[in-house]
Amino acid sequence: MNDQFDVIVVGGGIAGLVAGLTAVEAGSRVALVDSHAVGGRAKSVERNGYIYNQGPHALYLAGHLQPFLDARGLSPAGGTPATKTVRLLRGGDLHELTFSPVGLGRTKLLSPSSRVKLLALLAGFARLKTAQFVGTTWSDWLSGQPDDIAGILAMLARTGTYVNAPDSFDAAAALQQAQLALLGVRYLDGGWQAMIESMVARFEATGGTVIAHRTVQSIASDGDVAVETSDGVLRGNAVVVAGLSPDATERVTGGAIRGRDALGAPVHAAALDLALARPHPGVVFGIDEPLYLSAHAPTAKLAPADGGLVSLLRYIPDGEVGDAAADRARLRSLATQAGIEDEAIIDERYLHRLVVAHGFPAAHGGGLRGRPTIDALGQTGVFIAGDWVGGEYQLADASSASGEAAARRAVDHGARTADARAR
Repeated sequence: MNDQFDVIVVGGGIAGLVAGLTAVEAGSRVALVDSHAVGGRAKSVERNGYIYNQGPHALYLAGHLQPFLDARGLSPAGGTPATKTVRLLRGGDLHELTFSPVGLGRTKLLSPSSRVKLLALLAGFARLKTAQFVGTTWSDWLSGQPDDIAGILAMLARTGTYVNAPDSFDAAAALQQAQLALLGVRYLDGGWQAMIESMVARFEATGGTVIAHRTVQSIASDGDVAVETSDGVLRGNAVVVAGLSPDATERVTGGAIRGRDALGAPVHAAALDLALARPHPGVVFGIDEPLYLSAHAPTAKLAPADGGLVSLLRYIPDGEVGDAAADRARLRSLATQAGIEDEAIIDERYLHRLVVAHGFPAAHGGGLRGRPTIDALGQTGVFIAGDWVGGEYQLADASSASGEAAARRAVDHGARTADARAR
């Protein structure tokens, strides 16, 4: 196999696939290298006709990844969850709430004055200028709200970001993600694996080379880039290190990431998926507990025609190690409380302490705009991408945005390098 490329992408998750597609579409010879099968945390598995993502996944319609796929005719099919009427868990009891003027005006979850205030807040929420709150912690921002409103807003932020670190999470980042969520999300038919497979197929059809199950041991740059792997050295003009954690990025490159101390800690969650013999319509969000329950099938095609798939989540607080048995038991208890009977459960899968993101936008670091940039290693021809990189978006959309930006820089660098050689 030819070991010389224009751009080498290390990491085959969302960031890597977006980077690879961007570079190969620009006419570069591109290799996409991963130590496992391509897909990263977006891989799905199928068991007995039920498709499990790695925890509940939703594609933000107004984020970066969805428009990127749309532009290439790769928009994944799926369904939009019905969340206008939900049940909220507070004080151990479930309370139904409809997010409409009438529903909010009648709910017992809010005092009369808070109902009026929340209605006014939501009416202007899409136009809220969030930049003024950069550097303010989420807990400080919430402290200006009555307790009942603060509980609902905290729930919305957890649901949209997975972050449970109110004392350090940047308020502007929390609010921006909530604004994005209100524009709609989609659960994907066939799981996120279907999206991954379509991206891989396009990448290979456009001339890209996938090298799976090959571990990258080190990356060196001295004008050219050398990527040492478990099966030889790949050489290129530029490299994009995509989707790796900050620790792994520094380990393989031997460099230090500028601005890393501006990041919050990795984001973790405990997830329980229940395969059901029949659909369950419930949606439950915790107010005073960091819990989530949503029916992902039949909203998306993830289960047999008559079945259902419910995903539950506990947003692990920042700094908590968590207890697998206790977290699983709590999620199972929530399922029972939501009306899911044991006899309806065909299969279940529990994943403890999932890594949702490798770092959240912290208030002390300036929020999104304080995160490391794609050239934060300061190494010639070496660029980074991931859910903790760049000044835009969070979660998969941050991976996608930084992956595209890093690839464009890598292509430009490679072109300049080739021109210099030609002279």
